[in-house]
Amino acid sequence: MKKQILGATVIFFVTLAFLLVLNDITTNGNQEPKQNTVEVYETNEQPSIATVDEAQ
Repeated sequence: MKKQILGATVIFFVTLAFLLVLNDITTNGNQEPKQNTVEVYETNEQPSIATVDEAQ
């Protein structure tokens, strides 16, 4: 009885690890980090409106 419970536990964790690795491989991990751009103006050159270059 102990060997059956131990075997079932091992099979469960091996299956769980396999599914986690498979999920990690299939997700799109090649996304580039989002970079925000900042424009610097002199104090007398500030635009009258704010602009944000960020895709939604």
